[in-house]
Amino acid sequence: MFRMFLRRMCSAPKSKSTPIPVFGVAGRYVSALYSAALQMNQLDETEKHLRSLQKELNKPKVVDFLETSMVTSADKAKLWKQVGEESGMPPAAVNFLVIVAENGRLKMLRRIVQTFLAVMVAHRNEAICEVITAKALDDGSRQALMSALKKFVKSGKNIQLTEKVDPSIIGGLIVGIEDKHIDLSIARRIQMYSDILKQSV
Repeated sequence: MFRMFLRRMCSAPKSKSTPIPVFGVAGRYVSALYSAALQMNQLDETEKHLRSLQKELNKPKVVDFLETSMVTSADKAKLWKQVGEESGMPPAAVNFLVIVAENGRLKMLRRIVQTFLAVMVAHRNEAICEVITAKALDDGSRQALMSALKKFVKSGKNIQLTEKVDPSIIGGLIVGIEDKHIDLSIARRIQMYSDILKQSV
């Protein structure tokens, strides 16, 4: 199945391994897509379109279509091919969607896309970081935060920072970077003190 997948997506004789390990059935599709898109010089375009697709995959109507058994795999594949081509997806991405549909794996599509996007983060040697603050960061605070964050990632990695404002945390910040989660918000401290007081009563 996956050899045929690779043959259909790319004529190059050698596959390229992903920069991070991927596992299971979803991992095999991701590995095949990564290899084909890399050799076809379509990685960036594939990522761009799959990132846009990811936003649509949680919509109820799309979920129903992915999971329904009332539409044959062949018909789903035809529809995905049409959608992919009309939206300007590169051939590697279109072929990927067609094969996933033909093989009856659309229920796994969200997981496959999510894993592929994680592989692309590793491909660019990036560390994704999300910071939540009670009010927007100024330039000085942002630079100080970036300097601190560099201590949490491997040397040479580029930090891609996403900032969110949530007044409910009152003050401080919440940081998520790679597999680390650090809650330094005032709201969290208040909750901790409240829990301690309740236990002492």
